[in-house]
Formats: sequence, C-alpha cells, structure tokens
Amino acid sequence: METTRSRPRSLGGSRVRRGSIAAKVRRFIEDGFRDFRWRINVTDWLGNEYSAGRGEAHFCGKPLEVRMHTEAAGRDLLRLDGLRFIERFVEGDVDLAGNLYALPYVNEQGKFQLKPWHLAARALDVLAFQNVRRAQVSVKSHYDIPQDALNVYLDRRYMSYSCGMFERPHDLDIGELLHIGKGQNDDWDSLEKAQWRKFKDAIDYIDPKPGDTVLDIGCGYGGQLEVALENYSAKKIVGWTHSNNQATEGRRLLERFDASTYELNEGDYREDERVYDHLTSTGMVSHVGPRGLVPYVKEVRKRIKPGGRYLHHSLMTAHQSRPLDFNVGIAFNKKYVWPGFHWFTVGDHVRALEKNGFQVEKMVNLTFHYAKTTTAWYERMMANEETMLKNLGKPTLRAWQIFLAGITGAYLMRDVHVYRLYCVAT
Repeated sequence: METTRSRPRSLGGSRVRRGSIAAKVRRFIEDGFRDFRWRINVTDWLGNEYSAGRGEAHFCGKPLEVRMHTEAAGRDLLRLDGLRFIERFVEGDVDLAGNLYALPYVNEQGKFQLKPWHLAARALDVLAFQNVRRAQVSVKSHYDIPQDALNVYLDRRYMSYSCGMFERPHDLDIGELLHIGKGQNDDWDSLEKAQWRKFKDAIDYIDPKPGDTVLDIGCGYGGQLEVALENYSAKKIVGWTHSNNQATEGRRLLERFDASTYELNEGDYREDERVYDHLTSTGMVSHVGPRGLVPYVKEVRKRIKPGGRYLHHSLMTAHQSRPLDFNVGIAFNKKYVWPGFHWFTVGDHVRALEKNGFQVEKMVNLTFHYAKTTTAWYERMMANEETMLKNLGKPTLRAWQIFLAGITGAYLMRDVHVYRLYCVAT
C-alpha cells in the first residue's frame, strides 16, 4: 500500500510521467480521502475501480460515484483544479452520480483551488456594478429558462424560487419532499406548505392596514402578493420582477383577485418612484452584485415611508479569510447557472441597513430550511430527468445538478447562510 499523506498534494502534469497518471490519481484519492465521511466510488479511464471514505450513512442513501473518461480529468485532480474537473462533468468527460450533495465536502477536504486564469476570465463580472441592464440580463438568464423545466421541481402551489420555512428543517426525508402538496393545509412538511409559511411570515410582520400599500421587490411568480391578498385588506400590493416567465405565470395565478388591489410588473423596481407604506424582498438582494448592497438598501429606503416595515431576506456567506469569488463553487455557479449574484455576510447586511435608514428588530437564520428546500428541488428535478433533458439538454441539466446539490451541501456545512432581517424604516 502507498504511504499515507495527511492531505492531497498537487502533482503538476509536467512532473508526472504519462504512464503513471492513473496510479497517482488512485493514490491521491485513496490516501487523501481515506477518512472522508461518506463513500466515494471511482472508475478511471483505464477501467480501474476503487473506493475511499468511511462509508457513513447519508440522507440520500447513496455513495458518490465518479467515473473519469479521460486522462485529462485525472490531471485536473492532481493539479487541484476543482473548477475544471466539474466543468468536465458538464462536458461529459466525467460522470458524477449518487451523492452529489457531498461535493462541497470533497472540495474542502481535497483543498481544491481556483486558478488565477479562472479569476482573470471573470474579472468584469466580479467587479461590475449591477445596473438595470446587467440586472435584467442576469435575472432572465437564470429564471427565463423553459417554464416546463421549472414546473417539475419548484413547489406546485406558488412556484417560489427562494427558501421555504419548514416545520422540521433538519429532517431531510426525500420521500416526503417528493410528495406534491397543495400548500397551507398539507398535513405533512411539504415544500408547498413551507413556501406558504414563508410568505405568511413576511406579511404577518408587515401587518398592513386597510389603505396601506406594499411593494415586493423581486416578486417571482407573485406568491407574496397572493398570500397578502388572501389574508389582509391592504389598498394595493405591487410586485416587480425582471423575469417574463414569472410575470406571465404570476398574473395568471392572481387573476381571481380584484385587479385594483395588485400589480405584477415585469421590469426593474427602480423604475417605480412611488413611496410605499411597507416593503418586502425575498432573495432579490442576492442579485445586486459585489458593489450593490449599499446602493440597493438606499434604493429601498427611498421607497418606504418612515416607520414602515421592511422584510429583508437574503442568501449570505459565512465570514471568510479570502474573497467570495476565490471559491470553486462560486466561480462555477456564476459562469454556468447564476451570473451576477453575490453574497455578503450578515454583518455586512446589518451595517448597510443601519447606516442607511433602518433599524433591525429581529433576525432569523433559515440556513437549514434552505438546505431542505434545495434538496426538494434537486430530488424533484432528478425524478423528472427526462423533462429536464428535453427542455434544457444534458450540459445545462448537469450544471444545475452541481448547483442544487452543491449549494445544499454548502448550507449543511454552514458555509452559506440564509437570514431574514425584520426592519423598521427610521
């Protein structure tokens, strides 16, 4: 048996003889992941099969299966080029199956690195300000994929593309999450009921009175509008989204309400200069880019009356010693799935709010709720793989596999967070 090392070591291609690549990849995996929590099964381009890891139970019930079809994929591992390796999955040089939720843990234990040329290629997107035009392009590229694909994995009641609020967020029961619910009255912890609870929580905090107006920034398919209209008698609730899918489908879902009590607009909320009594935003702030948090909060403050309540819900990152964009998963998702997004720490959000006209009354961490939400999305997506392939094609489906399973793992590792900040305008 090869000598055990404390962690994987980079073996650049120029230092490795061609005939020894497969052996060195095997040593890299068997030694470097000997103590990995879950089982990893590997098949290389020569047909060699081997495993690593302790084999602990995982909620998905499967090991991570890795099949490399080319020597180049093995060289990526030896160079610790995690981004290029998962790009090969998108391209078909590598097959990944089973426990893709483990990928962020693999990245952490393997010490995979983002290479300088990866950062250089994305410099403009990393640094650019998220103006109206860039926001429109970013949102449409993520949300205006074929609606038939979205229908199979989002909740069937509100089609909400953000974190639900579950009764049992730590209970990742795949069978339960695959069970399609109807919403509020489900007698199990369904995705549909979790999304209803999220919207109800926000509007209960806002507590609009007759005659009040409410703005929902990044309203998606209008779920927040619908729950507000069902439970409160506000004068009007107005939503804005850049997505044509969401605006079109959302208006259809809201047809049963008095048209004078709501608006669902396709466009940028910054085009709306009205001042509202209260305001909600569920996840939209993740789209403002690395230079956009303070400008966004200032825009929000301009649109809410003093004393108005504001529900600020956002994905956030844990504090890190290096910039967010130096992470392999972040670089992959910005390139293939979700351009223009950026995450800040909860401290960054609180400072931006407090310095620009808000007091934070309460803060709730929903990280494990989002892990359960994205688990539901991933499992529903893979249960409808043929529909996804028909509408998106294999490369895009594979990119979304990395995105949804990977971000679930990142939530469970507590590298990524979701917070709701309940605020009052001063």
